Amino acid sequence: MVMLDGAMAESSSYIPAIFGLAGSLIGGFIAGTVSLLVARQARAAAEGTWIRDNRREIYDRLLTRAERLLHACEAYQETHGDKEAVKATLESAYTNFFEAYGVLQTVAGIPLVDATRDHAYRLRALAESLSSTRVMDPQKFNLVVRLIRDARHEVLDAMRAELGLDRGIRPAADYNPWAGTKTELEEEYVQAERSRFGLWPFL
Repeated sequence: MVMLDGAMAESSSYIPAIFGLAGSLIGGFIAGTVSLLVARQARAAAEGTWIRDNRREIYDRLLTRAERLLHACEAYQETHGDKEAVKATLESAYTNFFEAYGVLQTVAGIPLVDATRDHAYRLRALAESLSSTRVMDPQKFNLVVRLIRDARHEVLDAMRAELGLDRGIRPAADYNPWAGTKTELEEEYVQAERSRFGLWPFL
C-alpha cells in the first residue's frame, strides 16, 4: 500500500510537467505559424509595393515610346527625298517601343495587356506600311493613326484602373478645344481636324 501510494505520488508529479511541455509545444507551434504568416504577408506586401512602384515607371516608358514611334512614322511618311535620317529614327523608335511593350506584359493585369496589344499591333502595322514589303494599303495611313489614338485611350483607361484612379480621361465624342471661343477656329476644327484624326491629335 505504501509502495502504491508512492508510485501514484510520483506519477502525479509528472502530470504538471507533461501539461507544461504540451503547452510549450502548442504555444511554439502557434507562435511559429503566426510568424510564418506574418513573414509571408510582409513578403507579399513588399512584392506588391515593388510592382506598384515599378508599374508607374514602366507605364510612363511605354506611353512615351509609343508616341515617339507614332511621330517617327508620321515624320517618315511626310518626308520627301532622302529618308535615311528619319529611317534611323523610325527603326530606333520601333525597337525601343517593343522593348517597353515586352516589359509591360510581365507586370500588367490582363485588361491592360489586352489594350496594349491592340495599341502595339496598330503601331506595328503603321510602321510596316512605310516599308517596301508593306501589306497594308498606304492610303489607310491616316485611318490607322486615328485608330492608334483610340487604342491609346483604351490603354490609358486600363492603366488608370490598375493604379486605382477614379475614371478614364477619354474626350467626349463631340470634344472641340476651340468650343466657346467664338472664333473661326471652332468651325475649322470640326471641318478639318476631326475629319483627319477623329479626336484632338495630342490628347
